[in-house]
Amino acid sequence: MSEWDDDISALDMSDVEKNGLQVYRNYTKAFERDQAKKFAIEVNSESHDVSRLSKVCDAIACDDERLVPLIACAFADEALDEMYKREVPKGIPGGRDSLFSGYGPFSSLSKRIQVAYAFGWMSEDILKDMDSLRKVRNKFSHLWDHESLSGYAEQAPTSDITPIETMFKEHDERLLLAGVETLDALGRLRIRTIWLLGRLYYESLLYPLALKRRLQPYVVLYGEHQPDLLSQIAGVCSECTRKVLKGKI
Repeated sequence: MSEWDDDISALDMSDVEKNGLQVYRNYTKAFERDQAKKFAIEVNSESHDVSRLSKVCDAIACDDERLVPLIACAFADEALDEMYKREVPKGIPGGRDSLFSGYGPFSSLSKRIQVAYAFGWMSEDILKDMDSLRKVRNKFSHLWDHESLSGYAEQAPTSDITPIETMFKEHDERLLLAGVETLDALGRLRIRTIWLLGRLYYESLLYPLALKRRLQPYVVLYGEHQPDLLSQIAGVCSECTRKVLKGKI
């Protein structure tokens, strides 16, 4: 074998050692592709109803700006709650219900975010962004004068939410993300929150499943053989993105 990857070719190793390393890498990649295909087939064999996601994204696109953090956090709280109830095994000493009530580790959105982050059950940027929205929601819930939070979309922490339009730059026209940069801060926040909730919903369903299969979640969820569910969710998010863009352009 004389064709090596550039990084392998640059190594200070004998040809025999490089050949062995290249064979191992090729085998590993082939195995990962095969596992990703099987994972997608398994996920595609089940039906997934995205109507609830569609409703919440439509609300984020159209409702009063002060409701955006409240709606987003309520949906995320529900999605994470369902994720833990699916994944946490039965037979836990003291009962599973104790984990979700009182001072249990899954009793609030902040705790659910923290646990998911600590144990790597979801992409870190999703959890950090949801925590930013949670902080804004808490400010809203403790202030009677909501006018004092006017312009919150232009300020941290909401202004720091991951710009989805840069994450999927190569797909921005197909996903309708090309016009996001022309929007005001509130318009950008609406669209970023729509895609944030889409990704959170997607990963709450499949990220733990990938981990249980001992697979790399990002590869099987977003790689070459991604499940059809991702296209469904992208369709929902793109349609709601269109509504925001139509309202602002």
